[in-house]
Amino acid sequence: MASNADPTSWLDTWRCRHQIKRSLQGRHDHIAALYRSRLPTFIIIGAAKSATTSLATALGRHPEIQISRSMEPKFFGRHYLRGWQWYASQFAEDPQRPLRGEASTMYSSSYGTYASTPELIHHHLGPIPLIYLVRHPLRRIESHWRHWRGRIKDCPPFDQLLRSPRLRQRVIDASLYHQQWQRYRRVFPEQSMMSMTTEELSANPKTSLERILRFIGATPDCAGLLEKGQLPLLNPAGSKGRKNVAAPGWSDELKQQTIDLIRPDSERFLASTGRPSTTWAWN
Repeated sequence: MASNADPTSWLDTWRCRHQIKRSLQGRHDHIAALYRSRLPTFIIIGAAKSATTSLATALGRHPEIQISRSMEPKFFGRHYLRGWQWYASQFAEDPQRPLRGEASTMYSSSYGTYASTPELIHHHLGPIPLIYLVRHPLRRIESHWRHWRGRIKDCPPFDQLLRSPRLRQRVIDASLYHQQWQRYRRVFPEQSMMSMTTEELSANPKTSLERILRFIGATPDCAGLLEKGQLPLLNPAGSKGRKNVAAPGWSDELKQQTIDLIRPDSERFLASTGRPSTTWAWN
């Protein structure tokens, strides 16, 4: 099964989906079992452009935790064809750091090769802790579009946000938090899932990190994790190109249409996670 291929063609995508289907049927259990001691004990599943890199970086400074060598392995989806040996190589067998985590924001996307990601993770890793970090939906959309525009030459302009199928799938769907959250809730028990907003994490980094550390089974000690009391502000992958793209401007019509599309989903997500509907201001 192992391959260095990325599913960049329809054939690669078909092969990836086919192998994931076989994996869910148990055909790869014997392979995964060979690497059990080097697989993740928790995963940050998204959302994109919500400070997931900063969170993973902070957690990776904890003496009991190691973060995957590739910040976003995307193994339970697009990179499944790379094989279990490759995935296990992202982590070291280190008894001093028994907690292993990764942060692949595509795990909370609607792309075809990620359609079975919740089931695939649960099948092979069981009900491990999952962290879903989300941000004000409009601010996340703006940042995500800038990221994509800076990296993809044929990225449609921002005013095509709702008319372009590619932008709808790539950028809009990642802000439909309740839709993505429910994909995992159908597979994982409630106690295995934690949601947090970027705003909560930024406003109270120490308290938020302590809560996350307890959730994943680490000693809740933030010593050395923060920088002057704040999260490390870095995202080398996301900053490539994005710094050369100006922040997009909303026309009144586009903003209202986007709010009408995503606000019902946002309010369902907030309600299902015990947050007030006023958590994010829309005006």
